[in-house]
Amino acid sequence: MGEEEKIDLDEKGGKKGFPIVLILIVAILSAGITFAVVKFVLTPKAPVQETEKAESGKKVEKKAPEEKASETKAEDNSTNEAVDLAEDTGETARGVLSLNEFIVNLNDPIGRRYIKINMKLELAKKEYEDKIRSDELLIPQIRDVIFLIISSKSYDDLRTVSGKLTLKQEIIAKVNEVLSKKFGEDVVTNCFFTDFVIQ
Repeated sequence: MGEEEKIDLDEKGGKKGFPIVLILIVAILSAGITFAVVKFVLTPKAPVQETEKAESGKKVEKKAPEEKASETKAEDNSTNEAVDLAEDTGETARGVLSLNEFIVNLNDPIGRRYIKINMKLELAKKEYEDKIRSDELLIPQIRDVIFLIISSKSYDDLRTVSGKLTLKQEIIAKVNEVLSKKFGEDVVTNCFFTDFVIQ
């Protein structure tokens, strides 16, 4: 009798342990599948670096920070030389307004894409640069207008050169609307993207 009872207990114990093992296997598999979906399907891909020269349409490779720093110094020197040249020839010196980096979510159905842009605005006169910087409200108003324009764009709107040129024209027009209220004329003559990354 004792042997029969032991066999019955083993059979019952084996049957009770089977659903628990099955539940553990399903839980581990579902965790693995969830990880794989998040890692490979839902995570955005590496940033698409699309720094381009608008005039030529040629792509320019992203530079290392050291090269970027030396180019920035050279760019500042060339800006100063351009101002000196303008003064020598009697032309009106133009100002440059550098804006801090913009990181903005794009108008995407999935809502996972964003853009990082650095830009400089060319001003009709050098004196506008100081006047804009001295007014506490103008820079925030300019940035707000630019944020609204960029956030209304989708990836498809900005992935082509013509899309980027359209964005530049919209920025120039809207910023001029803001600045013409203060100065009575169009102030911004051009917009230069110094960094343009969509992810």
